[in-house]
Amino acid sequence: MNHYLNDPYLDSMNFLNEACIKYPEAISFGSGRPVEEFFHLENTVDGVKRYAEIRGIDPNFLGQYNMTKGIINDFVAKLVKNDENIDISPDDIIITDGAQEGMAILIDTLFDKNDVLLVTDPSYVGFIGYAKIAGIDIRVVKRNDTGIDFDDLQRVIDTIIKEGRNIAAMYEVPDFQNPTGISLPLNERKELIELADKYDFYIIEDSPYGYYCYESEKIPSMKALDTKKRVIYIGSTSKTVFPSLRIGYLLVDQEIKTDGRTVKLSEECKKVKSFITVNTSAVLQAMFGAILYDNNFTLKKYCADKVGYCKQNRDVLADIIEKEFDFCDNWHKPAGGYFTTVKIPFDPTNDLVVEAIEKYGVIVCPMSMFCIDPENGKNMIRLSFSHMTIDEIKTGMARMKNWITDVSNR
Repeated sequence: MNHYLNDPYLDSMNFLNEACIKYPEAISFGSGRPVEEFFHLENTVDGVKRYAEIRGIDPNFLGQYNMTKGIINDFVAKLVKNDENIDISPDDIIITDGAQEGMAILIDTLFDKNDVLLVTDPSYVGFIGYAKIAGIDIRVVKRNDTGIDFDDLQRVIDTIIKEGRNIAAMYEVPDFQNPTGISLPLNERKELIELADKYDFYIIEDSPYGYYCYESEKIPSMKALDTKKRVIYIGSTSKTVFPSLRIGYLLVDQEIKTDGRTVKLSEECKKVKSFITVNTSAVLQAMFGAILYDNNFTLKKYCADKVGYCKQNRDVLADIIEKEFDFCDNWHKPAGGYFTTVKIPFDPTNDLVVEAIEKYGVIVCPMSMFCIDPENGKNMIRLSFSHMTIDEIKTGMARMKNWITDVSNR
């Protein structure tokens, strides 16, 4: 058996998922899910026939094995140009079975035995977890109130170079990061690209929350800023359409040297995908393709109701924290996304989280679940506000306040 599966980090999310199932009456701030009322499932399913009409093909063609890189690449190229100002050839796009497969493809493609992965801590468990299972050497970079601690990043880079190791890539969610909710400022995005070019590594930019911007114009994606072809972009439809569509996409326009020859990185990723899922379902691609075509290859208006719903929830949650949680002295109002983090007066151990669920009827998510080094998440909880009603937020926060107050006064 793969001995990397013994890493306790891989069990962290199972604990929370099982608690949600066992106590369905508890109000959950744990799950970062979109709201079902915006799924429009029937219209999306009808998109299969619509897509066949758009392409002028027999709908039955969509039931067959198909191109490994995908069949809607030209549509996605128009989407990222319109919504992200990213110029890319359709041939450098790979349609994946959700963003998670894209992560697996990149890890399996980019890393050799001597290679190192850089990640900020805390970070998204889906990417880190698969990297751990794959046996990748992961090095942690500290985060600060704005994003990346660049002094610590330089220290980590220098250490790796002294060891004679190679940095293959750094993983980052620059827009409304899960779990912190923080966005990387424009100057730090540019600085990270410069460092990647200087030390010859790739940046894996994961962008599931980019459309959920509440305050002002969205900061340009790192891929849009990248003139050095250092950024590989992971896109997702789980938050823009719905999770079970299972459509993601990789933007991979780099060329690499291997065995004395220069090859397109997208072709190497294609090889890996062909042995994981062969190809992404053409039926599901057709559904997404019809949405893109009928919305003029932009999702901004399509996502407007979802974004408005989450912004309203964010505002309600923020108002409660600011007025009633004066004992939480370290938190930030997120400018977008699904999450915020709050510092509480004690460390939320598993036993205390179970107590919150069983006795107070509220589910919270300890930040330590997202941390390779648990000390980086001490006394912190992540709150998700994406899949709740306003009444649930108000009731849940009241329950949470009682839990925090009672535990603090012991």
